[in-house]
Amino acid sequence: MKLFIEIFILAVAAFCLVTADRPDFVTDEILEMVASDKARCMKEHGTTESMIDAVNEGNIVNDRAITCYMYCLFEAFSLVDEDGILEVEMLVGFLPEHMQASAETIISSCTNESAGDVCDKMYATAKCIYDKRPDLWFML
Repeated sequence: MKLFIEIFILAVAAFCLVTADRPDFVTDEILEMVASDKARCMKEHGTTESMIDAVNEGNIVNDRAITCYMYCLFEAFSLVDEDGILEVEMLVGFLPEHMQASAETIISSCTNESAGDVCDKMYATAKCIYDKRPDLWFML
């Protein structure tokens, strides 16, 4: 019975991971690539899928469970520096070509949004990007 419950939980988690309303530029390959770091960062910061879903619905809250998760995941792929500043060129490179120019301008304008630690900076940056152009912000 325990094995059945574990398999069921994994199946539900996998279903949620691949059926979320995600942009086209977030491919199955990207989801596979980040899966282990995503799980590690979620565990380290007490982040839940429902918190991530809320962010993707535009509810970006200043909760360290989500903001430190954001930093952790970006840091795992060298998309943010040790000061919490997004590596704009690398991040923009993941976007479709038709979005890159405007994305670079918007993301660049949002990278120095606040003082504080890396989690505070992630909150301010995410909020700024989402407020200016919601289609550029999607949390995995």
